[in-house]
Amino acid sequence: MQEKPTYSNHARLRMTQRRVSESEVEAVLAEYHTRYHDRDGNDILIAHPGGRRIKVVVAKNSDPARVITVGD
Repeated sequence: MQEKPTYSNHARLRMTQRRVSESEVEAVLAEYHTRYHDRDGNDILIAHPGGRRIKVVVAKNSDPARVITVGD
């Protein structure tokens, strides 16, 4: 089983503001359909868990995944 991701304070704040749950973030990490990188090399993952578009930014080379921010 894959380890649970860790979350920055910024990610937690955005999750609260946007009402995104940990289970939704974990669904994006497991089942994303789009992946690209930002200018710093961090992964940007997009999925539609439960029909809602969610974007998750993960720190490069992090294991377990370190979620930097979350958007919808």
